[in-house]
Amino acid sequence: MAMTYTTLIADKTTAGSIKRWCNYSQLDVEQVLIEAQALVYQTLRVREMRFEFDNLALAPGDFYVALPSGFLDPIALKDITNNIDLKLRPEANIVRARSYEDGALIESIPQNYAIYDEKLQFECAYESAATLNLVGFKKPDDLSGSNTTNFLTSRYPHLLRVACLAQAYDFMSNQTKYQNNLTMLSALIEKTNAESDLSYRDVEFEVEIG
Repeated sequence: MAMTYTTLIADKTTAGSIKRWCNYSQLDVEQVLIEAQALVYQTLRVREMRFEFDNLALAPGDFYVALPSGFLDPIALKDITNNIDLKLRPEANIVRARSYEDGALIESIPQNYAIYDEKLQFECAYESAATLNLVGFKKPDDLSGSNTTNFLTSRYPHLLRVACLAQAYDFMSNQTKYQNNLTMLSALIEKTNAESDLSYRDVEFEVEIG
């Protein structure tokens, strides 16, 4: 039977339901499923999660832009207006690089960025309007009644099942089974991430210095 949101939250009598896996009918399965997905997306990074957040707009004087919805981790940031590949730096580097005149951040064309305060932050304010494209990892929409399947249910049902079991046993205060499933989940995610990295097998990397 295909894994779907409907089967996962169904009663214990339904094959493929979380309640059936645990043989426990008192589970708050909707919450268990939400927490299981959050647990997975903390560390899972696969090709289905690579996404381009395009058309991030900055006005003159802007020195940050809010992170787009669902953003997890960056891969590359491009200023398409000025044709610049911005470099990711530690937060402290951005703060130290900022210069002010009469209390206002100096305007120029940023070359670097950091991520903090749920924003992309730049070392200077933009002197003119610009548009950025951010490639990164995105968290998919949670499974729901209107979103019954996704790549987890179709490609990695074994991974989602273990995550659901971990959170279900945590709900049931069975710490032994919770820890066992958590350990198994960690190993599965590590293996899945390694498998996903194989998509780079023919890529030619450029070595950058500085």
